[in-house]
Amino acid sequence: MTGKGMITVLAGVLLAGSAAQAADLAPETPYVESLPDTSRDHWVAVGDLNPLGNADTRVMLYDADTGKMLGMMSTGYWGSLSFFPKDSKNGGTKNIVTLETYFERGTRGQRRDYAVIYDGITLLPIHEIGIAPRRMTGFTQTQMGGLSDDGQFLAVTNFTPAQSVSIVNLAGASFADEVPTAGCGQIYPAGNRRFALLCGDGAMRMLTIDDAGAVRGQTDSEPFFDPFTDPVLVQAARKGNDWFFVSMDGYIHDVDVSGDTVKLKEKWSLLSDDEREDGWRTGGIQALAIHEADNKLYALMRQGGRETYEEPCDVVWVFDLATHKRVATIDLVNTTLAINVSPDAKPILTGASFKTVLPYWSLALVSILGAKFEELDVVKPALDVYDATSGAHLRTVDHAANFATSLTQP
Repeated sequence: MTGKGMITVLAGVLLAGSAAQAADLAPETPYVESLPDTSRDHWVAVGDLNPLGNADTRVMLYDADTGKMLGMMSTGYWGSLSFFPKDSKNGGTKNIVTLETYFERGTRGQRRDYAVIYDGITLLPIHEIGIAPRRMTGFTQTQMGGLSDDGQFLAVTNFTPAQSVSIVNLAGASFADEVPTAGCGQIYPAGNRRFALLCGDGAMRMLTIDDAGAVRGQTDSEPFFDPFTDPVLVQAARKGNDWFFVSMDGYIHDVDVSGDTVKLKEKWSLLSDDEREDGWRTGGIQALAIHEADNKLYALMRQGGRETYEEPCDVVWVFDLATHKRVATIDLVNTTLAINVSPDAKPILTGASFKTVLPYWSLALVSILGAKFEELDVVKPALDVYDATSGAHLRTVDHAANFATSLTQP
């Protein structure tokens, strides 16, 4: 037998052996895990913008009491914000809604935007609702969308840079309307059929929709802040019909959204004159949280110039909303970008945090250079959990995200 013939026979034997082994392998039975049937009071959704690959953002669901990751939803480009409608047709459990963007050829081609409804038990997508392909994306995710109070509708901020708002009918799993909102964007829910928008001139615009989701009216308020001398930050915290905005210089603006026109109810300061002189201000990208039952406002704080208003913080100040007095200080174990407080009777404070060994601005440089954060020990993302009443640090969940930029509560 020639060498060529021996090779042919050997190849045949190997292929036959491989085929026999393959035939012996039992096919796997596919299955879908379900989320545990336990209290969700201390679950938290961590939005990950993933600076190492913005085409692969995601939302991770954690049980903060155990530190266990419960599941993950892949949300495409810049889609790390999640919503939890109250109303559900899924056995009484809450579904989860995300805003997602995809391109036909991965990084180019036709753009398609969706509001995706996920099953609240299996985290499988059950509806993909096509929306106008111009939803606003950015580093700060909060307020780029918002749910009506009954969970039936979702409003989405669009920016091209022309501004508009899309309305999604979640109950009917359909796109409902899009209206231009020149000069006004970001979403602040204000009832079952109203959404307030923040405007560049210091005012707010109220959108009113009908039961089909069509916009039936827009009403502008009087300006409640000066955008040139002391602008407010778009991230705000809600208590009932009141939204609380903080300004660059540390003033809280309490606005009432109960009527057809937004009204400023009260303005007060987080800071004493001495604290303001020492450079104290809010920081991070989700700086405020409220525990409604205790009537307390939690604020991420740091010292620095105005240009540091989005940099991470190492302390939380707690205020009584009735007296406007600071009643507690919580020292954070890691520098933190975003906070959330659970609404239950035994609240926890969660913080999207990381440890840095280089200046904050250098993170972008590291990303551009293609280095791995973990290997350089530049940043170690984590989810920190505290007792919101005592301030005690309960646990840290390491590597909770590549870069968490929002925390939301199921």
